[in-house]
Amino acid sequence: MSEIRRKGIIYAQTCVQIPETLRNKAREQGIGLSSTLTEALEKKMKKGNARGQNATNTEAPASLPTADERRGI
Repeated sequence: MSEIRRKGIIYAQTCVQIPETLRNKAREQGIGLSSTLTEALEKKMKKGNARGQNATNTEAPASLPTADERRGI
């Protein structure tokens, strides 16, 4: 995989899965997923919520919705 660099920052390619309806609403509102994810991760790390770093949320993550649930069936 080739390196992605912009303004001296090295970027990592990643893949995330989100409900299709959420992605569509974000697109309609012009919300960029990469920048939103970056901002959310930075905010979470500043609060010390990252696992292993003063984590306050020790509950297991919520399960992802099934394909039928994502389609509203």
